[in-house]
Amino acid sequence: MNRNPWFDYAREDLQAAEVLYNQGIYRLASFHAQQSVEKLLKGLLWNQKVNPPKTHDLVFLYQRVRRRYQSLSLDKEELEFLNGLYIESRYPADLGLLPEGEPTAADARRALAIAREVLGRVREVLGHVSSDSG
Repeated sequence: MNRNPWFDYAREDLQAAEVLYNQGIYRLASFHAQQSVEKLLKGLLWNQKVNPPKTHDLVFLYQRVRRRYQSLSLDKEELEFLNGLYIESRYPADLGLLPEGEPTAADARRALAIAREVLGRVREVLGHVSSDSG
């Protein structure tokens, strides 16, 4: 099977999020956690020979993925939380969705936990994704 580039990028984003979190750079840690989940979902679509849509909306992506991987169960509230962090990390605070402004350490910690959880669930669903490819 060909290596899935989406999973490679997702792994790198998760690693970046962890490094940034440990350095106290919570906004970018949150962004990379969101990006990891986005790329995991797009990777699942790519596995099914579906061109992933050009969107950052994790709930929308999850709905598309769920049609093909019915056993994948993710918490939509958690995906919505990450959606808010994506906007918040890309634009000034007054344009973001988080009412508190910049993501906090707790927000980044939660984002990382969600990303790790999604990675674990993707691995379970695929059953063959090694630590090198997902």
